[in-house]
Amino acid sequence: MSSRFEDFKTTTFISKINLWIQIVLGITLYCGLNYLALKHYVRFDISENARNSLSPESVAYVKNLNEPIEIYAVVSLNRQNSESASAIRDFNTLFAQYEYVSTKKAPIRAKFVNSFIENKRAEELVARFGKDLEECVIVASANKHKKIPLRDFYTMEDGMKKDFKGESLISSAILNVSSTKETKIYFLKGHGEMSIKSANNIRGLSEFASQLTSRNYKIEELDLSGVKEIPSDADLIVIAGARSPFLLKELDTIRRYLLKSNGKCIVFLEMGSTLGMEEIFYEWGIMSDDMLVLDAGGDYESSTGDLIARVFPQEPHPIVSYLTNAGTPVQFGSTRPVRQDDGSPIDDTLKIAPIILSGSMSWAEKSYMHNGAQQFDGISDLRGPLPLGMVASRSSGDNLGVKIPGGKLIVFGDENFIANKWFNRLGNSKLAMNAVDWMLEENNMLNIPPRPLKNFSLTLSQADAIALAWRFALIPFGVLILCISIFIARRR
Repeated sequence: MSSRFEDFKTTTFISKINLWIQIVLGITLYCGLNYLALKHYVRFDISENARNSLSPESVAYVKNLNEPIEIYAVVSLNRQNSESASAIRDFNTLFAQYEYVSTKKAPIRAKFVNSFIENKRAEELVARFGKDLEECVIVASANKHKKIPLRDFYTMEDGMKKDFKGESLISSAILNVSSTKETKIYFLKGHGEMSIKSANNIRGLSEFASQLTSRNYKIEELDLSGVKEIPSDADLIVIAGARSPFLLKELDTIRRYLLKSNGKCIVFLEMGSTLGMEEIFYEWGIMSDDMLVLDAGGDYESSTGDLIARVFPQEPHPIVSYLTNAGTPVQFGSTRPVRQDDGSPIDDTLKIAPIILSGSMSWAEKSYMHNGAQQFDGISDLRGPLPLGMVASRSSGDNLGVKIPGGKLIVFGDENFIANKWFNRLGNSKLAMNAVDWMLEENNMLNIPPRPLKNFSLTLSQADAIALAWRFALIPFGVLILCISIFIARRR
């Protein structure tokens, strides 16, 4: 009598059990290896110039974080050819890099939120971070957050995306939200200036203040008559529509702040006198004539008669790069020219540039206060296009070939565009907020160059596509035929 293990049924049963054990062990091994690879892996970047890796500067900042960082990219994919679709491809690799180099103590987690589909998640983000999240990247820590529009991540050339500034902006935002230091902006008062506490349509700046607060800027009002120096925590001072002259000691305080403390100041001028600030402007190579900019081309807002400025310098300043690319104009009120003072002592440490210009058919009218028709006078008037805003910046020194940043001054020839009534019209808010961000270097905190976008395309005819498909199908089809042949041979 045969042994029990030699019995055919028993042998078959044991073989099946053995096969299933092998299958289970194989699946366990596969899942275990994938789990280990997911949790413990090493990335090697073999791309050209390591373009798929973070710079050492960003890695160093991420490694030193003490709190977790959340990144949300809020997109809407309900439209064909949306900029969000291409942005997702650019951000996927970037977000993976930040997650990879982050530590267990302070991990970085990045998520995409499609507001068109994930309504509940989008509502939670609105409740947490406020409105205007569409087409934005939000970088958040425990108590602070920063919103960056998707369009700010790209430099444009001829309507096409040229460079991707993702790493620079994301790393800067991470530094901003993880820093314990508050960025403080003082709005001067005591000379009839517009107020950040006022909701008045014409003289109130509550809309401007709300935007600044939403970006984690700390804002306060400051009366220079009650202080000897501008506070040391002042990152920026704003003079918005002052109406009465500054005292000599106040002007001296502003001058010392700009020159000795490398301070930053934005001035929004009314029509009329510059209230004693002409000497400060002179030191920074800027002058503003008491003239009214008019436009014979009729580029005005029809109901209010406000001047529409839609001309930008040939080499746009970073403050207006978005407005230039998007073709978005700015709606000013009564505007005066602000131009370079050719008689001022300009040296190599001072850089001056226009921000936005009036139209080619414009001019600055000297006798704007007089009654009657106003026409260009070649003797007393200035022919356009004319700068309506100027920026001046100094480098305070050159140490071992590295330029040390100095003070900055921006002067606009109009105060109306930041008032509550005008702030959210056309590109007004963007111009105002970009000026503040540039002054505080919020979007350029790191010396990380943008990465050029490389697009590759393959053009095939229908016949070429079919031929290529057949060629790719030959290998798996040949393997299938070989397997069938071996199976039939073994059955025989």
